[in-house]
Amino acid sequence: MREKLFILIVLVLVCCSVVSGQAFASRNSSPAAVGQTCKVDQLTEDDSPGQQTGFFRKMRTNVFSYLQQNVPFISRVYIGMGYRSASNPDTTGESDCSNLVNAITRNSLIGTDYDFAPNGISSQDLRENCQYVSLWDLKPGDLIFFSKGRKHNIIYHVGVITKVLFGTVHFVHASSNYGVVETVSGSETWRHYWGKKLHSFGRWKPDVFVKKSDA
Repeated sequence: MREKLFILIVLVLVCCSVVSGQAFASRNSSPAAVGQTCKVDQLTEDDSPGQQTGFFRKMRTNVFSYLQQNVPFISRVYIGMGYRSASNPDTTGESDCSNLVNAITRNSLIGTDYDFAPNGISSQDLRENCQYVSLWDLKPGDLIFFSKGRKHNIIYHVGVITKVLFGTVHFVHASSNYGVVETVSGSETWRHYWGKKLHSFGRWKPDVFVKKSDA
């Protein structure tokens, strides 16, 4: 199972690279399009959430661009898998929500210069590995957190953002009732359940990524 998943993920990444290269060449044929494409790479400290450094901005043009490109495709590999608590989908073919997010993020960096090493695995741990990001700055690869409790402060569920379009959020997550699915904000399940549990959005802190040459 693990070998098949790895081969499938690598094939997806190769296809993504080809498509991305063609799109890049097309975008660079227009000066106006180049300005729009480079906006993410030109973020300043005021443009990005949390306390930023020159190191973060350098990471943003590498690690985060990889995630934005690859997460939407890598996440498709897992849709349809069953739910199982404390299971790694790459080894068991089943997953819980936090293991799924870790697997998608980790495999989205295959073939890059970076490894992924979060501090902890639970949904609460992953929230602490992220900095706050607003709905209007969300990108593929960012995370969405859900909470419960009287004070709405217990993080119990997490998903990974795959698409954002005009404020509508698409995210992949492992539901205990339905397995690995993609949910869209504004859908029936969102209105009746997930929207009421929404806690926050997060973007990985730079220190969860390690450049292989520095390891």
